[in-house]
Amino acid sequence: MYIDERIDRAADWFARSLVRIDGEHAGWGWSTDVPPNPQDSAEVLCALSRVGRPVPEEPLVLAMVRRDVVRHSNQDEWAFRAPIDAAWRLRALRCSGGAATDDHVIGCRDLLVATQDPDTGGWALADGVAPVSVTATAAAVRGLVSLAATDELAARTALRGTMFLVSAMLDGDAWVSPNYASAHIASLLAIPEIAALGGPRVRRAYELAADRVLECLETGLGKLEEEPIRRGSVTQTWHHATLPLSVAALATSGDRLIFHPTFRRAFAELLDYQQLSPIHADRGGFRTSSEGFITSYSTAHAIHALAQVRSEVGDWVNPATVFDMLCQRGGVHHTDPQEVVQLGKSRLVMNSPAGAAFLAVGASAGFTIVMLALLFARPLGELGSRALVAWGTFLVFLGIYGFAATRLTRLSKRRVAAVVFAAFTAIIFPVVAFLLA
Repeated sequence: MYIDERIDRAADWFARSLVRIDGEHAGWGWSTDVPPNPQDSAEVLCALSRVGRPVPEEPLVLAMVRRDVVRHSNQDEWAFRAPIDAAWRLRALRCSGGAATDDHVIGCRDLLVATQDPDTGGWALADGVAPVSVTATAAAVRGLVSLAATDELAARTALRGTMFLVSAMLDGDAWVSPNYASAHIASLLAIPEIAALGGPRVRRAYELAADRVLECLETGLGKLEEEPIRRGSVTQTWHHATLPLSVAALATSGDRLIFHPTFRRAFAELLDYQQLSPIHADRGGFRTSSEGFITSYSTAHAIHALAQVRSEVGDWVNPATVFDMLCQRGGVHHTDPQEVVQLGKSRLVMNSPAGAAFLAVGASAGFTIVMLALLFARPLGELGSRALVAWGTFLVFLGIYGFAATRLTRLSKRRVAAVVFAAFTAIIFPVVAFLLA
């Protein structure tokens, strides 16, 4: 099933799960047991706009996004005036074509400008007194960037927030240690308007964030991470579905990471999170984890991840390249199996760790044989000692070739063999000839 088909199924799930609370408002909650609210509805609106799918009951959804208070399940007022809410509402309104002069757009923009932390330049996830959050800061910057072309204050505010995240990433602050935080930073710094800031600091921060996400995926694929949030009198726990966030972040790297085995494994795992059974009530939705629930949050972020992968594959991989990848036995990453030697119908297949082990065994055996042949040259005789030296040198050559062939995946194996042989001819053989003289 192609990416577009999966996106269509997710969009259909959103259409079926839309909740109309009255004749004027409709939207989505985080899950089926959470009432529709502006923040979750804004996430869905942004996701559908990203992939060009129609927003069901769009006027009613926009009316929900414009609200800043709804009723909680316990019938208390549930305020959505936190920076994270303003950020998502601003982003959604702009995605739906809201003008910079729209009263609700201006209100969200003013709230973000007013709530930026004066010391760090970041934003808190909750309203009132709360610590700075990478989640809220990244969302606020993305919202403000949509106004940066015509709003100088919004541009300066977004720039300061971006520099806070860049510095936090470069300094290795505790704020960026969770997987979701690094994923938010990598995705943000890959946005063209942000990447245009340029400079080695921004680029280095992006690379560190992407590498951190990759490291987290290798040790804990698809785990949920928590972050507390308080809206008025309602205290909640924000459950970050790290897998779609990570896939979206790594997919921004172009061909640097989209062929990495860990990324491919994460992407395949994300696809498994989608419910595809035609008889399931939630078909098309994405789970938060392998054993989690299907939620609007995880489905919206999965759509962003699928859209990013589709975009990057379209930019970096043409159909001929995809066909070549399907036809070749070796992978494009050095930890993938590589066809090192072919003798008739028999093939020797290794990856880089096996190549390193092959080098260690070949080099140690070869050098041992050469040293013994030189030490016992007189008992062995000239012919015997030289034959052993040649055999030991050949073992060293095989070890170096095996390692080089598995590491240099973009070069043909013949070229690797030629380079290794040329190096032996120029360096090793004269040394051996001198020792045997």
